[in-house]
Amino acid sequence: MNKTPNTNQNDSSELGYNVKFWSGIVVAYEYQQDQLSNGNGWRYKVRIFGDNSDVDQVDDKDLSYADVLLSTDAGSGAAYKLRSARISQGDTVYGIKGPNLPPMIIGVEPRKRSTILYTEGKFKTLSGFYGSLTKNNILSGEFNEQLGPATPGGKPYTKTKSEREPAADKLNEIGIDPNEEGVVEDVTDQIATKEPDVTEPWTGGAITKEKIFDIQEQVKNGKEDPKVLRDAAKQGEEQGILEKETTKKLVADAEILIADSRTNTTYTVAGVEYDTSTGLPVDNTSDRVIDGRVVPGGFPDPGPDANIDTSDIEGGGTFDDEGNYIPPGFEDATIYEYGA
Repeated sequence: MNKTPNTNQNDSSELGYNVKFWSGIVVAYEYQQDQLSNGNGWRYKVRIFGDNSDVDQVDDKDLSYADVLLSTDAGSGAAYKLRSARISQGDTVYGIKGPNLPPMIIGVEPRKRSTILYTEGKFKTLSGFYGSLTKNNILSGEFNEQLGPATPGGKPYTKTKSEREPAADKLNEIGIDPNEEGVVEDVTDQIATKEPDVTEPWTGGAITKEKIFDIQEQVKNGKEDPKVLRDAAKQGEEQGILEKETTKKLVADAEILIADSRTNTTYTVAGVEYDTSTGLPVDNTSDRVIDGRVVPGGFPDPGPDANIDTSDIEGGGTFDDEGNYIPPGFEDATIYEYGA
């Protein structure tokens, strides 16, 4: 009768037979180039305490690999669920092994701020930086403690997670009372970022793409200074919301309008002429007769309260088919065109 497999941990043929714990040091990556290049699973060459010593003749390049047994939150890779094993050269690791079980790494000991790096000896605590992974000093050290390393020029956070103050102020900012019991309704609407009002004047600083094109339209209509469009376009490129070519065109258009405003009293956009000083359309009316008086082109019609002396005007005159004004008494006159 066949026995049920893997039920007797004392049986020498079982997977769990004589399983032992071990610890060791991950050796330098320069002796693991084949694994780093080909990436056959997650494996690291480890110098195991007890199996190896400071005086043995086994070089780092001749050591065996230990496989990594990943945690459940790292994933196996199925359905694209995966996280990298964060083990570095010089790390102290712990594992298990047995007659029927290859060496498996099950954990890594976190480095402390007091950890001293060594480059000599068999069991070296090396820096984790290697190859293209260079030290850029964005953190104050290579360690992982409850307080954690500090950023340059800053101070480490001196409170543990259990001692930190609740974020009541931040909750109040978005309209949530941290002391109120029950389910918070419409939380998505409360924490959603409010879109800026595109009709509000831009006074510098951060800007949206919609506001930039609103300024462009305002400039076209003579309601905004072209200098504002120039500055807004540059701000948009700096924020990365405008392509370089788009910015270049907007700035060029703005510079043309700025140059025109320095030399001309009017500028034309979309066939409409505007006054530079006021931004209002220019009244390009032609010469005309109002109450028997000729009003030159460009001048507004006199209002009802205008003091126009019409005592010397005889009659009202007439207009011919072409719209020419004929003063009183000249109705039968013959009109000659100059050069005809």
